[in-house]
Amino acid sequence: MDNKKYNVTILQTPVSESVTTQLSKLFKISPEKSQKILQKESFIIKKQTDKITAEKFHKAITAAGVNCQINEVIAEEETALPEIEEIENTAKVKPLTDITRPDITPLHQENVNLSLQSGAPEKNNTSSDPTKINDINPENFCPQCGTIRASADLACIHCGYDPEELKKSKTKTTLIRTAIIILLLGIGIGIGFPFYKQYVKRAQIIEDLKLAFDTRNKVTEFIQKTNFWPNQNIDADLNKRISNRSLKSVVVGNNAVITATLYGHVIDGTEQTLIFTPNILKGRIVWNCLKGTLKEEFRPEICVTRTQQE
Repeated sequence: MDNKKYNVTILQTPVSESVTTQLSKLFKISPEKSQKILQKESFIIKKQTDKITAEKFHKAITAAGVNCQINEVIAEEETALPEIEEIENTAKVKPLTDITRPDITPLHQENVNLSLQSGAPEKNNTSSDPTKINDINPENFCPQCGTIRASADLACIHCGYDPEELKKSKTKTTLIRTAIIILLLGIGIGIGFPFYKQYVKRAQIIEDLKLAFDTRNKVTEFIQKTNFWPNQNIDADLNKRISNRSLKSVVVGNNAVITATLYGHVIDGTEQTLIFTPNILKGRIVWNCLKGTLKEEFRPEICVTRTQQE
């Protein structure tokens, strides 16, 4: 069993509002008294106590941001209490409240003897670890150096870790990344939109040109049945007007030549044409759709010359 005695000493600490307030709350004294203690080079707050009690005091005081140390008492005779002259007084005396007196209420509401007289404190803590201070929030430990802070929101007085600065830095980084992403998206949309618009236009024209190919197939069936090459829509039993959203007209002309005319606004403001010319090949009717003014990029694959396809 450790029978050694220890003194708990508060060392001179830079005075600040937060430290003064924490020390005042710890011992339930006025901020003025706390400030005087902090300005002294050293102040023994607990004399000739056991090691467990001394460590509890040290942890609690350090958590308040105050410099504190534990010193072993070497000679028993040097730590003897001074003799106090007894003064006979029958009047009721108001209890002392000075920090140097034994009536200081400790932090954490423990039954700890804070008098200057030595002796082991009574403990209400039933925890298996007698050195543990139960009501210290784990978040109060500095994540960088492990020092106990008075609050999880305060900066660490040892390593300088500041949670508020860290939050500001993370917010700034997030805003920068978001701005970069938005900028890249804007550039991508600006570059890709014309290509997308062209793709949509071509898909619409290819889809609407199916009407011209349907007309071609009907003319083929008509010639095969009648052996007559029509010169106008009515000759092939077709509607006089054949059109849709992209095609202004599909017209059968001389010798069954079919001309599909596209609206000017669909492409570039100028009307363009795709011409189907019929021919007889080995007794079959075949069509050539390479003629007309329609731009190659909007033509179906079978209406583009092989060299251009390659």
